[in-house]
Amino acid sequence: MRWSKGWIAGAGVFSVVTVIGGAAFALAGSGAPSSQSGVAGKEVCSGQQLKAANAKGPAGVLSDQFPVGTLLRLSNPANDRAITVSVIGTSTGCAVLNTAALDSLSSAENEAGGASSVLRGIRVEIVGNAPAPVSTPTTRASASRVRQSGTVGQVVCDGATVGLSAVGGAPGAFSSQLPVGTSVRITNLDNGKQTTVPVVGVGSACVVVNSAAFDLVGESGKNVIKRAQVEKVT
Repeated sequence: MRWSKGWIAGAGVFSVVTVIGGAAFALAGSGAPSSQSGVAGKEVCSGQQLKAANAKGPAGVLSDQFPVGTLLRLSNPANDRAITVSVIGTSTGCAVLNTAALDSLSSAENEAGGASSVLRGIRVEIVGNAPAPVSTPTTRASASRVRQSGTVGQVVCDGATVGLSAVGGAPGAFSSQLPVGTSVRITNLDNGKQTTVPVVGVGSACVVVNSAAFDLVGESGKNVIKRAQVEKVT
């Protein structure tokens, strides 16, 4: 009986060929390592316009699809500008830009005439081994989530507005549903501002805040936060 073996390579694939008694047997394999799982470089928010929120601070984005801390690369093909930013909070959109991020991506001519609050054609990519997009729960009231602060919050007062009560004193809230002493974290989804205050009394709605608390998260000239997220802090 005669046998021999050899290698056949082509297009990145190798084969071990063994000939035994005139019959050939081939074992095929790939010369390249298998690709690792992950979403690095994955394009997301495809085809969506990127809106801006009147939120200050370093360049960042708000998102209802990605956890806080996710890194996203934003590229504007119209002017070749690109930045890499972190998701810094939640909002109603795949990626909502804060003021600094909007300024970084806007064209010079827009800056001169007042930048638009909506950018079109922006490419959004996940950077590094970031987590995949999270699905928005159908019932936010039962959703439990971990924030940068490390505290765990359960969304309450789902869909309710947060009103202003002209009461002085330290920042606090009044509630018709939550007991006195409960700590609530209030996020203004329109400007990205956030504060945590105790419930100090009974109110006429799920959550109403006093003047000091409203100054921390509200907008000048208004007496209600129409798009707010309220979380019970434990």
